[in-house]
Amino acid sequence: MFDSGSYVARDLAHQQRMRRLLMQQKRGLPQGRLTTTKINGRLYYYRVVDGKKEYLGTGENEMVLKLQKKYFIEETVKRIDKNCKYMDKLIAGYASVDPEDIMEAAPRAYQSLPKSCFTMVGINNQRGWGYEPYKRYMGYPEQLNNKTLKGDFVRSKSEAIIANMLFVKKIEYHYEEELVLGDYTFAPDFKIAVKSQRKCKLLEHFGLIGDEDYRDTCMWKIRTYLEFGYRPYEDILFTYDDKDGHINTLDIDKVIESFCR
Repeated sequence: MFDSGSYVARDLAHQQRMRRLLMQQKRGLPQGRLTTTKINGRLYYYRVVDGKKEYLGTGENEMVLKLQKKYFIEETVKRIDKNCKYMDKLIAGYASVDPEDIMEAAPRAYQSLPKSCFTMVGINNQRGWGYEPYKRYMGYPEQLNNKTLKGDFVRSKSEAIIANMLFVKKIEYHYEEELVLGDYTFAPDFKIAVKSQRKCKLLEHFGLIGDEDYRDTCMWKIRTYLEFGYRPYEDILFTYDDKDGHINTLDIDKVIESFCR
């Protein structure tokens, strides 16, 4: 279900980051403001500091550009400050109408709602979906050596890290649920329930990109997903270790926060 509160919170964080960057850019810019006069259709610029005017010419000089930049930063920061004030108020007062959120806050007698409560608002109940039975790929069981917080056994340490990140964030997932595409049976690393969109997305993590044969297989899988209509970010996500087999958890976290919430 669309949750305005979470989208506003993300926009608030974005604008706060932008403000910090703008204020860094403002350091060292000159004092004063610009004013102009127009003679025969041509603008002439002046710098005003403490009521005193300094002629700057027709505008093609560094001082004019710096003062224009300063004005842009100050006006943008004013708008950001105003926006942040209103967004703070909205977030503080926003009440989610997601049935799952309502159940969490309800007395025990109402924490298990009938399906009709979900269908009447046009969504499906995804709570507990991650623990429901599914057709899991059973090939090469000897490779399932890494136990996750959820209790799954997965094939690599990187997959275990991703599974644990999803678990800690309370994002429901299936590991290696079988998927038939034409003549091929795939086992995507993760099938993730994206709560905000009431849909599932796949996540494929490619760990051995330093190996040429493995890269070829990766490219074939990506091409096959695209041929069957899977859209990057909308339907499927791709993450990677580096060529030496190291995982960047900050990058993975950005993907999860941006596309799996």
